[in-house]
Amino acid sequence: MSTRRLKVSSAFVAVIAVCFLAMAPSASAAPANDNFVDAQTIGPAVPISVPASNIGATAEVGEPAIGGNAATSTVWFKWTAPATAMMVVDLCGAGFTGSTYPFQAMAVRTGATVGTTVLKAERTGECNLRFDATIGIQYKIQVDYRNDQGNFTFRLRNLVPPANDNFATSTVIGPALPVGLNTTNIDSTWEAGEPAILGGSGSSRSVWYTWTPAATGRARIDICDSTQYSSAQNKSIGVYTGNTLGTLVPITTATTNCQIDFSTTAGVPHRIAVSGSVLGEFNFVLRLKNAPPPANDNFANATVVGPALPVTLNGENEFATAETGEPEHNDFGAAQHSAWYKWTPTQSARVRIKTCGRKFEARVGVYTGAAVNALTAVGERPSYGPYCSMILNAVAGTTYSIAAAGGPQDDTSGAFKLDIHVLNVPANDDLADAQTLSAALPASLTGSTIDASKEDSEQSHALDYGSDQSPSVWFRWTSPTDEAIILSACSTTEPNRLAVYSGTGYTDLRKLASADEGCPAGTFGGRLAVAPVRGQTYLIAVATVNRDFESDFTLSSKGPTIAPPVIINPKPTKKFSLKQTIKKCKKIKSKKKRRACVKRARKKAAIIKCKKLKNTGKRNKCIKKARKKFR
Repeated sequence: MSTRRLKVSSAFVAVIAVCFLAMAPSASAAPANDNFVDAQTIGPAVPISVPASNIGATAEVGEPAIGGNAATSTVWFKWTAPATAMMVVDLCGAGFTGSTYPFQAMAVRTGATVGTTVLKAERTGECNLRFDATIGIQYKIQVDYRNDQGNFTFRLRNLVPPANDNFATSTVIGPALPVGLNTTNIDSTWEAGEPAILGGSGSSRSVWYTWTPAATGRARIDICDSTQYSSAQNKSIGVYTGNTLGTLVPITTATTNCQIDFSTTAGVPHRIAVSGSVLGEFNFVLRLKNAPPPANDNFANATVVGPALPVTLNGENEFATAETGEPEHNDFGAAQHSAWYKWTPTQSARVRIKTCGRKFEARVGVYTGAAVNALTAVGERPSYGPYCSMILNAVAGTTYSIAAAGGPQDDTSGAFKLDIHVLNVPANDDLADAQTLSAALPASLTGSTIDASKEDSEQSHALDYGSDQSPSVWFRWTSPTDEAIILSACSTTEPNRLAVYSGTGYTDLRKLASADEGCPAGTFGGRLAVAPVRGQTYLIAVATVNRDFESDFTLSSKGPTIAPPVIINPKPTKKFSLKQTIKKCKKIKSKKKRRACVKRARKKAAIIKCKKLKNTGKRNKCIKKARKKFR
């Protein structure tokens, strides 16, 4: 009886377990609309916005690819059009939880089975899809996020072009300037006959504006303040005159910049087109303002400077133009936004000419010649950009024309400083001429990166071993101690980077530490800690952080007060104390620099221990292992 009771109980438990498993939700259960035949019915009234998910979704046998990409984790929707209209499947800003940057794929199809569908429209890598809907037709909409799975909002809506989608319905702005108009080209379309630079029938997303200036002059259009909605960020701007699309005459166009300057004629309607030229849709601020050129915009109106040196003058090439026949400045494409200066020295000298700015570095060009289309370039430019500095062997009595110009990109105009001075290269500009920093502690000396250069073999002094091209000066220092010390290169005007090396020249330099910050409040530059080896000589480079913004600085070494080593009767080398060195390192405020100091100290202690091994092979192997461990 007890046996029968046990059997019944076991069967009961098994049944309960099966029921429990059947009731338990599966983490990978496919959504209800995973397959074509189970497509979720939506609408028909639009706009439609429904919660959706492709978590656990699959690709069924025979399911068509989207844009050449095999279906991966698709879900399906079906909708019967209540009217004939252009529709948009809109997943832009759908709140997809499966990825920050999802790859969307969408297709609109007709047909009764998954294997016999007819493609109506498809798009991959973008968040919206347009298609022409016909009243009464049922459409199957396929959505795939490829390998990403998550929740999202599915939306279907009518295409609603902006009021100024067509040339004939352009938005009238002005005439008073400045204009700042919040506007959009979302849902805009291509219009037959519009200029090709707007993208053409397959890519244009254009909107139109009309402005009739009250005065003749120059103006600037700026659409840089924009928020992308879908597709590529390529933008095109066109400014025209003419009363119909077929009679438009271009004033100027831009296909790479988000701003453009142009000449205006009083009383004449100016037609302005803005387009996402590769199907780009975005909200933006259309800004239109006066753009009067500077007084020294043209070569003939160059500002005369000097002749005495130094010359220091604030300049501006905002709204400046380029003249016909004007040369490329520093071989950087067609001339753009150039302001002109003339200088005739009374004495011959090797000089440096700079047109650098804090936010904008003008490209400097230096010439001889009497006409803008008959100039001869002179001077020595650096081998690396941005070319706001040149060196010139100036000859007394020769008139030099100096152009401070921009480039073809956005934001290549602004404020700069024209600086002409006699070149004064620091004596320790090259590694071979490194200046000696006293071995006494503490010690300091003054230096300067002004007019310094970068040698061909010189590596970047940045910590990340990048392609830094900043000029530098060099110092040589022999450590009088094994204790941790602090080195700094601080300035009251511009930051300089400090880098410490072991080695004797460029062929065997090994960077030990680098810093471009950490100087005490009120000063700028690098400050770092090192654990040196007593008697070893180190090379120290001080380089500008912001190239072409050099400064004087004070190089200092601080640590336990130690007199310079006595050469005649040197004292025995002080025993290295790992405990004391780490104690010194722990006083460093920067966590990153503190860790680096401790690591160097531990490596040194390990190497000292290795050197006590008598067997040469074992000793070298031990040292190699220690260096690798504390790299």
